[in-house]
Amino acid sequence: MKIEPRGQTGMFRRNTTFSIESFEHSPAGQAVSQVGSSFLRSAQRTGRTVLLFLDTCAQLPHVGRSVGAIIRQIEMSGVGSILVLSLIAFLTGTIMAVQTGSELVRIINNAENLGAIIGATFVRELGPLWAAIIMLARVGAAMAAQLGTMAVNEEIDALRVMSINPVRYLVLPRVLALVIAMPLLTTIADWVGMGGGAMISSMMFNVSVDTYMQSAKGILTGLDFFSGLVKSMVFGAIIATIACDRGLHTTDGAEGVGRSTTESVVLSVVFVLIADLIMTSFIQVLIKPLLGVA
Repeated sequence: MKIEPRGQTGMFRRNTTFSIESFEHSPAGQAVSQVGSSFLRSAQRTGRTVLLFLDTCAQLPHVGRSVGAIIRQIEMSGVGSILVLSLIAFLTGTIMAVQTGSELVRIINNAENLGAIIGATFVRELGPLWAAIIMLARVGAAMAAQLGTMAVNEEIDALRVMSINPVRYLVLPRVLALVIAMPLLTTIADWVGMGGGAMISSMMFNVSVDTYMQSAKGILTGLDFFSGLVKSMVFGAIIATIACDRGLHTTDGAEGVGRSTTESVVLSVVFVLIADLIMTSFIQVLIKPLLGVA
């Protein structure tokens, strides 16, 4: 066994320490440090949001005390979003009909399959996603701003002093309201979007409404409708939980409220799309083959 001289070992250690310190102070080292710190903060916030959702689920036995608040939140989030969601779904259906119908006529000289294409797209994906986008932009941002204002004004601390659980009093009604309202909004988006597609199909491509609906019925199954509603419920839980978490942990006054609102919208979009990818893959790879659905 060869023993290295002490002088060379000490020099190696000094050179290694010097190299590490030089890298830490270099632009590349600072960039790596910032990326690592950002990743750790994101992981911490994600874990905190998951814990908030679990805490909210633990408060479900006390839901009877929050019925009034849940109804108010449903009215604010669900009823108030119907008009703008219907307009967007209708316009999306008409645009899809124009674009898809033109290509069908050009390729196969037949636009009778428009109902199947637009119906499957809306029921499986666009209906839940449009409802989620409207809710996170309109309702999720408002939730984050409301709770953020309460946090910076120390109203949440006052609730704790009065032995009122903020999760039961503030978070539970909002999460349940979105979980209840989202399937209803998704159903409206599905039918309005398909109605817009039917109108354009009849006006531009001479496809009757009956032919359009029969085409949609030929491809859609009960699993398609059920999976879309389940997706919308999951999206509602994600949006409400993220918005409440960002609001409850708001600091730095008015600037912090604006930052929490922006973060709520951005994070909701990201996690809604991730959840949609996971659930769609799960349905296509596992559920449909298991049930024998094409």
